[in-house]
Amino acid sequence: MSTKPSEVGELGAEALRDLVRRATSGSPVATYAEAESPIAWDVLASGGWDQLGADDSASLRDLVEIARAWGYGCIPLPFIPSLMAKRHFAAAAAHEGPVTLSLPLEGTSDGYVPFGRVDGIRLVLGDGELTEVPTGRPDKLAIVSRGIEIDARTALPRTAAQEIAVVVAAEVTGGAERLLADSVAFAREREQFGKPVGSFQAVKHHLADAAIAAELAETAVIWASERPAEAFRGALFAVSRAVDLAELAIQVHGGLGFTWEMGLHFPLRQMMLARELIVGLESEHA
Repeated sequence: MSTKPSEVGELGAEALRDLVRRATSGSPVATYAEAESPIAWDVLASGGWDQLGADDSASLRDLVEIARAWGYGCIPLPFIPSLMAKRHFAAAAAHEGPVTLSLPLEGTSDGYVPFGRVDGIRLVLGDGELTEVPTGRPDKLAIVSRGIEIDARTALPRTAAQEIAVVVAAEVTGGAERLLADSVAFAREREQFGKPVGSFQAVKHHLADAAIAAELAETAVIWASERPAEAFRGALFAVSRAVDLAELAIQVHGGLGFTWEMGLHFPLRQMMLARELIVGLESEHA
């Protein structure tokens, strides 16, 4: 069993990472997390990114690399839901626009629709056919991913649920890697008492723990992508380590880490939601 992606995953992730880097230009997540996406959907569609998994040319291991590259940008666009919907549902694959799913949430009979408030998005429900997204309730995590909660769910085969859990975990792992990079840069540039804050032992320890968490998350999500029986467990472990990293990143940024302007809470809320979704998927397919 290989732990390396194919050329589809490796080169695709490299190209997508470059696209994300150019679109965000190193801007803080807060500058676009609740504003217009720095990448238009048409850019993804014209490049065939949303169809990458639909023709089976990309393995789950490949999609993990793609999702990590995308997650690094923390961009509010329904790329991952569309990617997975078009991989598993023919009607979704035939649709040119963005598509989403209604996924189970932990401890509720409701379905969560990522990006359900995005104009023009279509929803896969029941027998796999597309429909307009019904009016729903704002989600409980302060409208993460511009999502809503509704009283219906997408009927997912177990294999699809496993793959969605792993790819969702890979996306937030990419977001965690972004927070680690931002924290290291902040610790080098920010000065306190005439020294970079990264020179203080407490900050060094936080950064070391964050680096370990990033490594564990990456390893776990790759491991899960190649072991279907352990998909949910590996995905949940990866997301939990991503949450650990996000909390450490906030501490590294000190008082600024808690401010809206820094935007560190946006990826953290996304990770918390991912954890609920993965637990919900596992519970429904136990």
